Amino acid sequence: MRDKKTSDLNKFDLKKKLSFITNKFWVKLLCLLMSFLLFLFVRYQKEYTKDYITKVEIRNIPPRLLIVNRIPENITITLKGFKDNVYELPTEFSTYIDLTNASIGSNMYDVYFVGDIDYSKMNIAVNPNKIPIILDEIAYKTVPITVPTIGEAYSGLAVDNILVSPSNTIISGPKTLISSIDEVKTYNVDLTDKYSDYSAISRINLPYNIKSDVSMVNIDVIFNKDVEKIEFNNIAVNIDNLNSKFNVNSDNAFVIDRLVLEANKTILTNIYIDDIILYIDLKYMTNTGIYSNVSVEANIPIHTKLLEIEPSFFDVEITKRDTSAVNNMQTN
Repeated sequence: MRDKKTSDLNKFDLKKKLSFITNKFWVKLLCLLMSFLLFLFVRYQKEYTKDYITKVEIRNIPPRLLIVNRIPENITITLKGFKDNVYELPTEFSTYIDLTNASIGSNMYDVYFVGDIDYSKMNIAVNPNKIPIILDEIAYKTVPITVPTIGEAYSGLAVDNILVSPSNTIISGPKTLISSIDEVKTYNVDLTDKYSDYSAISRINLPYNIKSDVSMVNIDVIFNKDVEKIEFNNIAVNIDNLNSKFNVNSDNAFVIDRLVLEANKTILTNIYIDDIILYIDLKYMTNTGIYSNVSVEANIPIHTKLLEIEPSFFDVEITKRDTSAVNNMQTN
């Protein structure tokens, strides 16, 4: 009897437990499902994406080979993860391409990460993860250096000659490129409004992937000058910057007997005596006395050259101004 009662009791407990589980089963299942979805929502709210910009190092270029094409300077590494793992993620990446055993021609090369970190456990995307590289044999060649010009010289002066020093250079680079180059040029030289022989220093403008044993050259531009001379006579000389306390004692006015200019013929046709200003600057004469061989300064038209001026010096006597007569006049 006792065993039967015990068996009945166990059956009752089992039914009670099953009833507890099955009672409102779908409600409980729904709650469990919502809890799982809430977990996923909270979890993926913590997910983030970060982009790293890094340079690619080219390693182990075979001897006597050069890269012909342009390699991207930077690649983008996109890393996805969870914010709770942020302290386990790298702060930067380093990448490289290994050209060991590479040969002449075009091939795709994998981008590798530098270091011993196992990046396979991370969600990483590399763009691009392969880079095309064209390799060619290095070659050398001696070529002339030429000078391209822009602009037009004053009054249409023609260029007679352009001298470059040094005039040649040895260039090096991929064989396919070197074979197609017959000269290298400097950067443009601007001749706008130049009117006399012109000198400049310019850099060599080299094509991509080409090197030169010369980086800078001296340039002399020589114009085909159709020049003439023109003479002017009896030009008055002005006195400039005389202290108000002084006078210039001179029996005769300062006059230039002869002045000769040189310029291109087309320029000289438009030059007149009024275009020439001559003066003696007395700003440094602070005491009375005779100053010997004071030079005459000349303002002449642009694009002209002063060949002769006679006389080019004068003796200047500085005297003290008589202020009494001026004061008497003001009093009267």
